[in-house]
Amino acid sequence: MEFLTVLVLALALSNSLGPTTTRLHDQANHPFNYVVVITMENQGLGDIINNPSAPFLNQLASSYALATNYTAVNHPSLPNYLSLVSGQDFASWSKADCSPSPGCSAGNASNLVDSLENRGLSWKAYMEDYPSNCGSHCSPGNCFLGDTGTGQYAARHDPFVYFDDIVNSTARCSRIVPANSGGNGGPDNLFLSDLASPSTASNFIWLTPNLCNDMHSSATCTNGCISDGNATCLKDGDSYLSAVIPQILSSNLFTHQKAALFVTFDEGNGYCPINGSSLDCVYTVWAGAVVKTNFQSTNQYNHYSFLKTLETGWNLPPLTSNDRNATPMMEFFAPHAQAHHGQGEHERLDDHGKPNVEDHQRHDSRGVCNCQHFSD
Repeated sequence: MEFLTVLVLALALSNSLGPTTTRLHDQANHPFNYVVVITMENQGLGDIINNPSAPFLNQLASSYALATNYTAVNHPSLPNYLSLVSGQDFASWSKADCSPSPGCSAGNASNLVDSLENRGLSWKAYMEDYPSNCGSHCSPGNCFLGDTGTGQYAARHDPFVYFDDIVNSTARCSRIVPANSGGNGGPDNLFLSDLASPSTASNFIWLTPNLCNDMHSSATCTNGCISDGNATCLKDGDSYLSAVIPQILSSNLFTHQKAALFVTFDEGNGYCPINGSSLDCVYTVWAGAVVKTNFQSTNQYNHYSFLKTLETGWNLPPLTSNDRNATPMMEFFAPHAQAHHGQGEHERLDDHGKPNVEDHQRHDSRGVCNCQHFSD
């Protein structure tokens, strides 16, 4: 009788506490639990591939998975950044590359943050040279709406501050943070320290380098990247990534969890060197232990495809017809990909889509990593 009572209570609780949202553990073969995004500036695919000034990016492309027909959606910068997180480019105002203001805003448009939070997934956006205090440029939620930050931050490379339901929310503004404590470029210590554990890492992680590190330029850059199109910018950006990306791929998050790195450029030079079209192909690579190695795809993708990939992997609803109709980039992920040292088991996830602590500790004890490492 005691056993029957316990069974009845268990069944009653399971019915009354049934899931109200779909979680990651509802999908047996989701390819990633964590995604890190780095968006660079103003280089087409042909500017990077086989260019001796970008040895690290070429090594990354040959080691992991390269999309050779991945295109931007518009010009200049801001429409592409907005496309990555909302499924639309807001071209009527965003083509001015304006800083957030009443006339330069996505208003109440839906965005990726809405989808992630509704799904119970966490997010965080790290901006190089973003101020720790918004000072005199505060939104109602205390996001920084200025355009310079503490160094070479540029608001037009921070798509999150253009959405009202982000900038008006204190909780959401607190998720847009400086990547670096020094306030002037790398080494992005605040960003990298959060990759040490699932307890400090978010499911979706965005990193925007500053104007001196992202291959754009600024007249006040001290590394020589002082004008757009300057060959020094490409070399400096490659050097910056050669310092940051190996630390990402060797982090505890990437060596013990199902984590993927996505590196792309906002826009290029208006042509695709692969097929000679007028499309704007940009360098785009997926990397990490869950990604195929030595892989290239000539299939056509664009910034909406990135969003569709997240929606497919995490069972998120589409935001617009652009991402609904886009092709997800699922071919880039290894079959039955596991970040746990090649073992054929899936993580158990808690109710927030985070890896189960017991599983994490068990995998930690193995002390071996098959992930790809790069030297500087």
